Amino acid sequence: MSSFSVVLVESKYEGNVGSVARVMKNFGFQQLVLVNPPKLGGEARARAMHAQDILKNARVVDSFRDMGKEFDFLAGTTSEAGADKNHLRNPVFPEELVNALDSEGEIALVFGREEYGLLNEELKACEMNLAVSVAVILYEISRQRTRREYGKLKKFQKADRIEKNVLLDKYNNLVDCVHNQDFNRRLAKKTFKQVMGRAFISGREAFNLTGVFRKATERIKKRE
Repeated sequence: MSSFSVVLVESKYEGNVGSVARVMKNFGFQQLVLVNPPKLGGEARARAMHAQDILKNARVVDSFRDMGKEFDFLAGTTSEAGADKNHLRNPVFPEELVNALDSEGEIALVFGREEYGLLNEELKACEMNLAVSVAVILYEISRQRTRREYGKLKKFQKADRIEKNVLLDKYNNLVDCVHNQDFNRRLAKKTFKQVMGRAFISGREAFNLTGVFRKATERIKKRE
C-alpha cells in the first residue's frame, strides 16, 4: 500500500503546523515535511498536543523544488478551482483519492501558504489539485483505508439477498407459531420486513438472528 506524507509549504504560523500534526495523528498519519517553515516553539507544541512525535520528527527542507525527486506522486491543494482556461486548478474530490491506495510508492499531499496557497509553478509539479483542507483529505484516505481493512471481515459485510430471504423466512415461521390471528401475523411480518429494508444488516448478524428464530420455532413446536 502507498505511503502518504503531508507537505506544508512555507506555513506562516507555527500554531498551524502544530494543529496539522495533531490532525495527522488523529487519522493515523506520521510523515510530515516542512518547506521553509517558521520557527517552531511553544505554540506549535501546544497545538500539537498528543502529536509531539510527529512534530519532533518532521523533516525540514529549504525549497519545494526537489519534492518531485523525493516522491512518486504529488497531490497539490488549491482553495480556488479557477476559470475554465486555468488548467492548473482543475480540482478532484477527496473520495477519488481511493485510487491512490492501490498504488505502491511515496505520495505527498501538498498544502500551501495560509494567505495564497501554492504558486502556479508549484502546482505544475503536482499531478493533481484538490480543493480541500488537510483534515478533509486525511479523513477521506483514513476512512477508505479503514473500510478496506475491516471490509474483509464477515461481520462488516452486508447481508446479501439470499441471507436476508432466509432470515425473513425463519422469522415468518416463528410469527406463525406465536400469533393465531391472520391480522397479527401479517402486521408482524410486514413490520419486520420494513425494518429489514431500512437496516444495513451484516451477514454475520443475519446468520445469528436466523439461528435464534429457527431455534425458537423448534422449541415452540416441541411444546405443542
